[in-house]
Amino acid sequence: MNRLSVSAGKGRDVLLQAWRALAMHRLRSLLSTLGIVFAVAAVVTMLSIAEGAKREAMEQVGRLGLDSIIVRNAMAENDVPDLRFGFMPEGLGNNDIRAIKQIPGVERIAFAREFTAVLPELGESDVIHVLEVNHDYFAARGLRLAEGRFISGIDVRNRHQVCVLGAELADRVESPGGGLGSIVHIDGGPYRVVGVLLYRGHADNEAMPLVLRDFDNAAFIPLHETEGAFALSDEDPSLSEIVIKMSDSLSIGPASAAVRRVLSWNRGGVENFELVVPKELLAQARHTQRLFNIVLGSIAGISLLVGGIGVMNIMLANVSERTREIGIRRAIGAKRQHIAVQFLGEAILLTAMGGAAGVALGSGAALVLGFFIAWPISISAWPVLLAIFMSIGAGLGAGMYPALKAANMNPVDALRHN
Repeated sequence: MNRLSVSAGKGRDVLLQAWRALAMHRLRSLLSTLGIVFAVAAVVTMLSIAEGAKREAMEQVGRLGLDSIIVRNAMAENDVPDLRFGFMPEGLGNNDIRAIKQIPGVERIAFAREFTAVLPELGESDVIHVLEVNHDYFAARGLRLAEGRFISGIDVRNRHQVCVLGAELADRVESPGGGLGSIVHIDGGPYRVVGVLLYRGHADNEAMPLVLRDFDNAAFIPLHETEGAFALSDEDPSLSEIVIKMSDSLSIGPASAAVRRVLSWNRGGVENFELVVPKELLAQARHTQRLFNIVLGSIAGISLLVGGIGVMNIMLANVSERTREIGIRRAIGAKRQHIAVQFLGEAILLTAMGGAAGVALGSGAALVLGFFIAWPISISAWPVLLAIFMSIGAGLGAGMYPALKAANMNPVDALRHN
């Protein structure tokens, strides 16, 4: 016993002694640490989900391009004339393209007009999304090719009947894999497949609305050009979106304001369009993430406080039960700091084990939750380390008072305790 008392200040002996003390009451130790386990598990689960959502949002904003401005048509098919002006505001078109080209810093402009079409190769009842685009659309939207090429300027000017298929759409086409050189019929017209896009993945789900289109299941055809203007049909004369690439990301703010003024001027003050600035979306996403982390930190702090109170109650019970042991150790030479370190080590070991179990439980819960709700999960090192350090900190806080209470006991009174 005195050998243990003399070496109580040594780290390895302290932990070994703490383990033996906790092992004497396994069930009580287990129940006392459940609060820490579930608190840490909740922290790891929430942070893993939040980190996954953050990375997904950053990736999607990156796909849109931090040096770009996206204008989307917000005019519905059943729009009626604006009674304030007495006319129907026009959709996105050639006048807007010409005006935007005059804005300083504009490097390139990409356009797209979206419509649905029947693809007989998939069956008469299957409808796909078709995008009529110019040749700059590929670079502007950060698309990548698995094979072949994209729509070229020659295709646009010479009205070539060619198309590029998304990765999943190419796999679904019944003609030889939808591969290069095969012919597909879009609304009855034959189009030769000249390229297949690289698979992007289903990042564009309802929980992540930043990606604007599902390119994996889309077909791309040339938006035909005539003398510098794009041929837009009378039935649907408006573009679906205009993507503006700037030469410098620093000019995004002034340029977006200029684009809004130009488009509003062309429509007599009616804003029947939507302006998407990825750089602003990124700033909003980061701000939201910081707020979310503060909320998570508050929840984690409260949970660990509750768990720490449970550990403190158990440690006070341990001190009360081992009063005579404390008196004996003091009588044979143990100092107050030895007693304090002994009980503090027990509290820290108890919460550290609870933290390790909570990390394992939280990681498993995050993976299972992500699988069932199709949510991106990212289990990185920092949430795990944060949870472990928080649990150790909770043990330090919960064990401090019981340890000081044990250390300040009068040895004579402790020996007399029954």
